[in-house]
Amino acid sequence: TDHEWWLDMNAAECVEAVECINEWNQNFVDVVRKTGGNNATRYLMVPGYDASADGVLNDKFVLPTTLRKMKGKILVSVHAYIPYHFALQAATENESIDQFNASEKTSTNDIDQMMEKLYAKYISNEIPVVIGEFGARDKNGNLQSRVDYAAYYIAAARAYGMSCNWWDNNAFTGDGELFGLLDRKTVTWRYPKIVDALMKYAE
Repeated sequence: TDHEWWLDMNAAECVEAVECINEWNQNFVDVVRKTGGNNATRYLMVPGYDASADGVLNDKFVLPTTLRKMKGKILVSVHAYIPYHFALQAATENESIDQFNASEKTSTNDIDQMMEKLYAKYISNEIPVVIGEFGARDKNGNLQSRVDYAAYYIAAARAYGMSCNWWDNNAFTGDGELFGLLDRKTVTWRYPKIVDALMKYAE
């Protein structure tokens, strides 16, 4: 649909989808908790619509109620490939860019705004947030921009008390979503500079 990846809370189908996700998240938490053992207290991640930041920042999104009984054990899950034109959009598409400059707001603004909003709504209220997917696809060998992006993104997230996972899909060739870092066949890092940036600024 027109809303497959873009949430519009003025659209009735999007409101319904958010409400369904709220219900599924609550059912998920209830089922896991009722099994007892370690499941009674383990950390559980819950996403919003598309697992996007907008999906958890809209007013209709509701966290499972067990949060009140077990503060900090429910984690908000977000996927955020931003800025989109650099991080995720295909190199062959209009408006796609392959350069990231950490000293320019045009590169960092989307990241900064998202982190600030997630902090204000969740982290500042002692509700953990995990960015379960992020990354920047290889666009014709733009390695230094991807290194700078990784460093900036991770540092920004840590500054706001959030942790991140780079989406490593083991893809290195072709014209698809080339997010791979670790070559599974040779067990070697194809892009050690990106890994170094991730590790350095995750501390």
